[in-house]
Amino acid sequence: MKSSLGICCMVSVLLMIGIFSAGCTSPQNGQSTAQNNPPAATTPSQTMNPAIAPTTPAATPASTIAPTTIMSTATTQTSDILTVTLNSAVKKTQVGSSTNMPGHIFVVLDITIQNNDKNNAFKYTDASFAVFDKLNKNRRIAITSKINGGLDNPLASGTIPLKSKTTGQIVFGEDDNSNSYKLYVSDSTGTVLTTIDNINIP
Repeated sequence: MKSSLGICCMVSVLLMIGIFSAGCTSPQNGQSTAQNNPPAATTPSQTMNPAIAPTTPAATPASTIAPTTIMSTATTQTSDILTVTLNSAVKKTQVGSSTNMPGHIFVVLDITIQNNDKNNAFKYTDASFAVFDKLNKNRRIAITSKINGGLDNPLASGTIPLKSKTTGQIVFGEDDNSNSYKLYVSDSTGTVLTTIDNINIP
């Protein structure tokens, strides 16, 4: 009787252990929710170009007009009465509104005259200035008073006081094939006071 009771107790214990074990080892039906995070936006790598210094455009030289070539043995001549300096010499087909006859051109001389005389002012007119054309062997007086405009300071007529000087332009009508001249400056009596030779204008 006692052995039957012991066997029943052992069977009951084993059943309880089995039930307990089955409950502990049963699989959990819970599903783990996977969080599918969206892929991180990939920013394309930006390659930084090295800094480029701004380039300054090369300066274009301003167009310039070459000065007239003056080839003279002496561009300044001095006497006891006058000092005459030749500043420039050009040929022109028109001065101001004045045009020359066919086959002729204007020769424009820019000069500075200083009066060195101790007693008298220097009075000048067109007749005080003459140019000798070495090619055509012509000597012509200035026609500055007949030119209409186009000159900064025409020396048509005037007076230069003692120890004073003035700068201006004198104009001559010459043959268009001429290019070598000699300038004469005279007083009111026609006496040549000074000259400038070998004035060559290409």
